[in-house]
Amino acid sequence: MRIKMHIQVCILALLVAVSVSLAQKPPERPKVHSEFTFGSYPVSRDASNLMSKERSRYMAVAFHEGWDFEKIGKELKISDDEVDRAFSELDVEQLAKLDQDNEPRPNLLVIREKDVEKIKATLQKHSREVTAIIAGNWSQIEAMAASLTGASGVSKEEVMYEIVVSGILLGGMNEVFFEDKTLIPPGPRRGRGQRYYAWLAEGDPRNAGRIQREQSQSDTNTIVTVGPKLSVARPTMNELRASRSMILDETESRRVRSFVNIFCKDKLLPYFKSQRNEMMKVGAQMSSARYSAFGEFLAWYYNQIANSVVDEIVAANRMRPPSDQYAYAVKTLQ
Repeated sequence: MRIKMHIQVCILALLVAVSVSLAQKPPERPKVHSEFTFGSYPVSRDASNLMSKERSRYMAVAFHEGWDFEKIGKELKISDDEVDRAFSELDVEQLAKLDQDNEPRPNLLVIREKDVEKIKATLQKHSREVTAIIAGNWSQIEAMAASLTGASGVSKEEVMYEIVVSGILLGGMNEVFFEDKTLIPPGPRRGRGQRYYAWLAEGDPRNAGRIQREQSQSDTNTIVTVGPKLSVARPTMNELRASRSMILDETESRRVRSFVNIFCKDKLLPYFKSQRNEMMKVGAQMSSARYSAFGEFLAWYYNQIANSVVDEIVAANRMRPPSDQYAYAVKTLQ
């Protein structure tokens, strides 16, 4: 009798555990929805504003899944004119287009959570290896940072973040990729003539990138901001001077640019060239591979690597990220 009662109690406990597990499991998303985060490199404020609209994200994902205009209109319960206007906005920014069969498709990567799961192990491996390259040359980078008189009023941890993250990983490395052209050529031309790569990542916003780097011109200086958020208003030179930010004169700007360029070409680019075949295999596993080029995938994949490298270095207390953003200026070289 006791054994029977014990079995019944165990079964009841198991049923309760299963019920709790099912209750906690998030509901399965529909194939087409708008819970995606937009990312781009270089940063495009116009595209970010456009893709902040739920309908724009929904439509791009629908194209990714092969839906036509009629099906989108029925699912969203909107008129043909509204569908046309929404597509036109994407088309003007070159984030969607008609293919050779006159069917709509996205003109940016759409990254599903299942895509990220499939490539997670390889992404982590590449991130660790790039982190090791940066860490193995840390003293060299540190010496460069310490020599900058234009950063004398800035903490070492902030300067290292600005040089490593903004200067090397999200600045110089992209320029080297664009110059080399064998891995990531310059991004496609979009609205207003800006060139950038773009993507929509499902679910976790970190899959779209966590660090925003933007630059603007102010007379003879290039003002760079870097951090998890874009500034509402771009900082001015007067604001940088008042906050004692890093401001490099022409001599130091040339030294930093030369250092970053050589570091990227000699230390990092050879690694990515050696991994090209493996990365191509990874890219082929993505659901967007049927309509996108390898360079478009690699632009997003590299952005993910760079973000992971930053996380590892920050966790090792070798540099400090900003709560919003860091801003600094370098002389614009002719």
